[in-house]
Amino acid sequence: MKKIIVLICLTFIYNGLFAQNGSREKIKALKIAYITEKLDLSSKEAQKFWPVYNDYKETIENLKKEERKLMKVLNEVNDNSTDITNKRSEDFINEYLKIEEEKSKTRKKLILDLKNVIPNKKILQLIKAEGDFHKRMLDKIKGHRKRH
Repeated sequence: MKKIIVLICLTFIYNGLFAQNGSREKIKALKIAYITEKLDLSSKEAQKFWPVYNDYKETIENLKKEERKLMKVLNEVNDNSTDITNKRSEDFINEYLKIEEEKSKTRKKLILDLKNVIPNKKILQLIKAEGDFHKRMLDKIKGHRKRH
């Protein structure tokens, strides 16, 4: 029964996903439904899993925002000047590496935290499900663009 409900939700979300310019909220809901289905979490596991996973996603989103800000500044510098100083280049690289390191630490923390919440097998299923979801979304976007 749980799988039927998830599949119905997936269908409605998936069909409306691109009707509203790829709304982030719909994509998030689709991802939640997809992960829930793939991990087949018990209600007890879900109660512990989602707070840990949501904290991880929030931290990653904040790091991605920092990265986008850095890229915006870098693009402005490149657009306005072909001559960026070596010191400024080094600063950008160091900031970029710092963000990448934080993303890596955050991912590692997620996996270690989840070891106390769900079985290792489900952690591996999560890793695969996230990759599969990302690939499906990219394929859907590519298909959508070809039609327009």
